[in-house]
Amino acid sequence: MERIPAYLKVYDILKRQIVEREYGVGDLLPAEPVLEKKFKVSRTTVRKAVDMLSREGFVIKKQGIGTEILDHKTMQNLNYVTSISETLQKKGYTVTTKCLRVEVMEASAHLASDLRIKSGEKVVCIQRIKFADGKAIAIMKNFLVADMVEGIEKRNEDFNLLYRFLEENYNISIDAARDTITAKSANSVEAEMLDVPVGCALLAMRRIGYGQGKPICVDVLSIVGDRYEFVINMNGRDSR
Repeated sequence: MERIPAYLKVYDILKRQIVEREYGVGDLLPAEPVLEKKFKVSRTTVRKAVDMLSREGFVIKKQGIGTEILDHKTMQNLNYVTSISETLQKKGYTVTTKCLRVEVMEASAHLASDLRIKSGEKVVCIQRIKFADGKAIAIMKNFLVADMVEGIEKRNEDFNLLYRFLEENYNISIDAARDTITAKSANSVEAEMLDVPVGCALLAMRRIGYGQGKPICVDVLSIVGDRYEFVINMNGRDSR
C-alpha cells in the first residue's frame, strides 16, 4: 500500500480543522514549533503543509504576525437571484472566465421540459470555467432558448457576467430562479478542468432561471465544494 507523505497528513488535518471552523477567519495557526510538536514532524514538513494551504487560499503568511486563516468560502444568499460571478465580485475577488464553447444544439427531452419548449427545438449552450483570483471555482453550462438570443453564438465574448450581458444586449432580465443542489465527486475531466484531485467534493447545481414567469435559461454548474457555500434564510414554520 502506498504510504501517504507526512506533509499531506498534516495538510489534510489542518484543512479539515479550517473547513469545520475549529479555526475562525482571522485566527492564527499555531506557530511552526507548536505544529512540529503536535504532529511529531519536522519543520520542513510543517512548512510544506502550510504552503499548500496558502496556495489554495485557506491561509496567508504575514511577516512578523504569523499565518492567518482566510475566509476561503464565498457565500451566496439563496434568497436573491444572483450569479456566482456577481457573488464573487461582491466578495472582492477578481473574476475571470474561460469560455470553452458556444454552440447551437437540439434540446433533450429533460431540457425542453424545463424550458417549456418542444424536444428537439434549438437551444444555445455556453460552457465556461469560472475563476476567482486565478483559481478555478466552477464549470458552468448555460442553456438558452435560441430564438430568444439570436446570434449569440457568433459573439466574440467570454460571457464573464452572463446575466448582465443578457440584460444589456437582449433586454432579458432573470428575476426568479429554482435551484436544485446536490453533492457529487469530481470525475477525471472535471478534476483536470478545475485543478482538483479526482474524487474531490463538488456541489452540483441545476438552475432554471425565469423572466416574468417564463423560463429563460437552464444553468448546470459543478462547483468546488470547499471554495463556495450557499446561505438560506428562513422565517416561520409550515403550519401543515
